[in-house]
Amino acid sequence: MKRKIFTPRTDWQIEHQNIGFDYFNLPSLDGSIYWSEGVAYEFSLKQIEQLEDAANELHQMCLSVVGDLIQRGHYPDYFHIPTAAIAHIEQSWQQNAAMLYGRFDFAYDGRSIKMLEYNADTPTGLLEASVAQWLWIEQVSGIPNRDQFNSIHEDLIKRWKTILPRGSHIHFAACQQAGREDWGNLEYLMDTAFQAHLQVSELSMENIGWDGQGFVDLNHHPIHNLFKLYPWEWIWEESFAQHLNPQTQWIEPCWKMLLSNKAILIELWKRYPNHPLLVETHPFDPQQTLSGKWVKKPILAREGANIRVLQDGLDQGAASGSFYFEDYDKHGYVVQKWVDTPSFSGQLPTLGLWMVGHQCAGMSIREDCYDIIGNDAHFAAHYFVE
Repeated sequence: MKRKIFTPRTDWQIEHQNIGFDYFNLPSLDGSIYWSEGVAYEFSLKQIEQLEDAANELHQMCLSVVGDLIQRGHYPDYFHIPTAAIAHIEQSWQQNAAMLYGRFDFAYDGRSIKMLEYNADTPTGLLEASVAQWLWIEQVSGIPNRDQFNSIHEDLIKRWKTILPRGSHIHFAACQQAGREDWGNLEYLMDTAFQAHLQVSELSMENIGWDGQGFVDLNHHPIHNLFKLYPWEWIWEESFAQHLNPQTQWIEPCWKMLLSNKAILIELWKRYPNHPLLVETHPFDPQQTLSGKWVKKPILAREGANIRVLQDGLDQGAASGSFYFEDYDKHGYVVQKWVDTPSFSGQLPTLGLWMVGHQCAGMSIREDCYDIIGNDAHFAAHYFVE
């Protein structure tokens, strides 16, 4: 695993614009922009196979834990699952409601893989991971015998075909106030569904209506299938949650609430203690003193928010790169053993391993000079050589 510097492509900004990746130049804290054009990480084929196998194994471990929780009908308090959601979680699982995609975040030093978390409900960074970095490897020069671990685009199209019959209509929704990154990812997924011969429509979550029998869009057309780039825990805070019924197929399905909750890390460690791919994780207990260095993470949060460092039980302050958001403070926390991330020219990379359906389909990398990969951390392409 090496960090390499390359000559920027000619007109690379136009290439991004042409594929709808128009948020490539969002500003970062260090004064540069989101997409790192002249940077890429090099892997060996053996390393890629190791990462792919790890993601597939972890996904199956996660599904096994979810299945056990649902079978027992016991959801520990530290999950903070709304009571009203339980029946929908269980029903969607028992009906084998299909998942579309998810993303593991890994710490990796070229040898040891550690799962930091599973972004299983609303992961973004998909357009960059699938199309933008693939264009980069096609166009960059100076890398003989290169390839990229990336079949995300093709696999998404195939996955849609297994989820919905040809010609089905599916609505795509995100929060009205969401940034361009969210809507760019949503529109990209719409395009993959369209290429899978589905009919697609776009609307905001705020514009989903109820006609007394089912959910409808602004044209009063029924919403039979809905992809929502909107967290399930927010849905259960909405008034329309009382109308959830089997008439609408939700993607991601409600059982994903268990996977996208960082409390799943506690259950994984309980079931597979000292597994080489896992990081020791426990419920946060302010009365308990854990020796060594740990991070305190909210069970329901995004973009590295509200993460604090603990040393021998003492709060050392916010982790570098983290920020505070009040909404993420109202649920519980977990404590996870500190994992050192390797430094490459002062940059700390976190690997994103993308699941499409139940198979790993590709990888992306975010890097920053801070310990926590936040919203404005840089995206770097990758490749491997045999």
